[in-house]
Amino acid sequence: MAKNRKVSFFQKYFCCGTQSDIQEPKTAPNTYIITTTFCEYLKLNKKDPSLYSLQLLDGYYQDKVKKIKTSHPLNDLIFSETLTQNTQFSCPICFKYFNYILSSCCCVNQICHICALEFQKPKCHFCQNEICTYIDADSKTQKIYTDSQGMQLLSLQLKQH
Repeated sequence: MAKNRKVSFFQKYFCCGTQSDIQEPKTAPNTYIITTTFCEYLKLNKKDPSLYSLQLLDGYYQDKVKKIKTSHPLNDLIFSETLTQNTQFSCPICFKYFNYILSSCCCVNQICHICALEFQKPKCHFCQNEICTYIDADSKTQKIYTDSQGMQLLSLQLKQH
C-alpha cells in the first residue's frame, strides 16, 4: 500500500514528482459559493456610490478622469472569493475573481474595476507610468498567477485528461 506523504504546493504542481505524490485539495461537499454584485458590494462595505460612477460616452463607460474605458457597466460586474464558471478572471490586487477584468495599456497587467476606481492617482498601479488607461482585457488571454486557485484548477484539469 502506497504511503500518502505531504508535499508542498510547489512540489504538487511544478516539480517532477510521481503521480502518487499529488494530493487533490480537500473541498467540503456542501459548500456554497457566494457571488456578489457591485451594488451589494457598495452596501456591505458602506461605500459612497458617487465615487464609483462610470458615464456612457461614445458607446463606452468611462470614469471622470478617463482612465477607465469599458463596454461593461458596473451593474453587470459579478465577483466571488473563489473561482467559478462565471467569475474566471482574478485581480492581483484584491485577490477576488470577476466576470470582467480590465487591462492596463502601458504594461498589460490586469486589474478589476473596483481597484481601478478606488485608487485616486491616475498612475498605473503596476509600473507607475504617468499616463495609464484601463480597457477591457481580451477574454481569450487570461492571466493565471502561479499561486492562484486558477493555477490549481488548471493543473487538476490537465491531470484528469
